[in-house]
Amino acid sequence: MFGARALETREGRHVIVSSHILHEVDLIADQLVMLHQGYVAAEGEIPEMREEMVVDRPMQVAVRCDQPSQLAARLFGADHVIEVKLNADGGGLVATTRDADRFYLLLNELASRGEVGVEAVAPADEDAQAVYRYLVGSEAS
Repeated sequence: MFGARALETREGRHVIVSSHILHEVDLIADQLVMLHQGYVAAEGEIPEMREEMVVDRPMQVAVRCDQPSQLAARLFGADHVIEVKLNADGGGLVATTRDADRFYLLLNELASRGEVGVEAVAPADEDAQAVYRYLVGSEAS
């Protein structure tokens, strides 16, 4: 359930949507203002909000690849990788890192040397629900 209202400003036309269905908000919004108990908890674009939290909340990255076990072993050797979980389907993993830039550089290096065939890479916790949950704690789940 949500409410919507159009707003005309000097910068152009905007639509304000109020919703608690955050996976739908992800699909339709560029900019968010997250409220918790009547106060602004965060505002901006989700990637920017998530990036500000990396110090407190390490980033999770999903990787689809041809050799997830071998990739996991290599990732565990990096000091910025905290955790690696293999996907149940055997087609990839989710890694938790304190430094996304170093993680992506390492992954590129491994792929360019042919040590792993990477099919897809995407942030696993860079959506409105994850950011809101990080901001306000477990009560938002």
